[in-house]
Amino acid sequence: MCQIIVPQLVILANLFISTKNALAYLKQLLHKLSADITAVPAALQQSHYPALDGLRGLAILLLVFGHFGVNDYTRHYGIFFNSATGVNILFVLSGFLITTLLIKEKLRNGSISLKYFYIRRALRILPVAWLFLLVLAGLNHVFELHIRLFDFIAAMLFFKNMPVQQEPYTAHLWPLAVGVQFYLTFPILLVLNIRWYTIISLAIVIVVPVVCVINHFAPAVFASNAVLHLLARICNYMFWKGPVVILIGSVFSLLMFKGIINPEKLKVNQLLSLAILLVGIIVPAKTFLFYTKYLSEYLSAILIGLALVIAISQKDILSKILSSAILTTLGMLSYSIYIWQELFSGTRNLQPWMQYFTQLPLWATIGFKCIFLAVIVSFSFVFEAWFLKLKDKFHYTRSGADKKAAPKN
Repeated sequence: MCQIIVPQLVILANLFISTKNALAYLKQLLHKLSADITAVPAALQQSHYPALDGLRGLAILLLVFGHFGVNDYTRHYGIFFNSATGVNILFVLSGFLITTLLIKEKLRNGSISLKYFYIRRALRILPVAWLFLLVLAGLNHVFELHIRLFDFIAAMLFFKNMPVQQEPYTAHLWPLAVGVQFYLTFPILLVLNIRWYTIISLAIVIVVPVVCVINHFAPAVFASNAVLHLLARICNYMFWKGPVVILIGSVFSLLMFKGIINPEKLKVNQLLSLAILLVGIIVPAKTFLFYTKYLSEYLSAILIGLALVIAISQKDILSKILSSAILTTLGMLSYSIYIWQELFSGTRNLQPWMQYFTQLPLWATIGFKCIFLAVIVSFSFVFEAWFLKLKDKFHYTRSGADKKAAPKN
């Protein structure tokens, strides 16, 4: 009898200890989440992160390769450049950087200037985007592209992510619309109350993917109830495509500030963050063997955020790769590249201004696209650089002095 009872008691005791430890950890976690942010963690004390410029450069490479037809060659070797993953990397970066910079401003000055924040965002986004639309209006007239006035208005006012009829020349501005709409809402909540911003962000990051997955695999669960059906539609159309991914980046920043993620204490392998990022890039590709809608994209965004955090905290292989001159330069040019690349996207369905190259091999067509894009981006960046210099003047400090010491965004 004792031989039966004693092992069971040991199992129960171990279970009790494990439960007690789990509850203690959960209590500590909740305490950290609700605690005020009082200091900038060591990994976030820099004013500039070269590795993040490089990550932005990698994202734009994924996007351009996917759009320019490189997959027609690489798919024979099982390699696929997913342009959507490039966009998601940019989303994660945006959420992480915006949250980091605003919290650092609050800690430095005691408050956040929304006025200066929106001036900086406007100077960063509007000039190049509106210059592109102006050039596109000229092309629309010369080549009779039949782009509607509505499409120009939707692009100029940043609601291209809405479920409206799209045309190819401005359709790529939907991530810009998502970003602008995020800037107009969530930073306000961050300014008002960081604790509530944390709670709401975590709730959205956890609940929305769960609702989307259930609605995808078991649609009857939400179709049977009007309220649940509305919830599913809101999650799908308002939060899934963009906002959730941006908030994942934001949550990683919050968790670092609150000491829940402390990458400096991690003793990680030099290749760990590189492996995590590669998995994050491979998982959401529809050619991936275990691809699962919603789950793959969600896991990818989390892995990208985790790789980002490790890369800026450790001098590992990924950090060195991302800090290379080529990727950081591409990162600096990434916004102009993203805006103008749509004029040359597609493989055989070439735009009217590319019709003279239709008889060339695909590799030659891709080469000409890259050359033309490089020339346009060179001129565009000169235009963009003037506004970037102007943007750097709008950093709020309580004394109004030493603006050059303010972090760059």
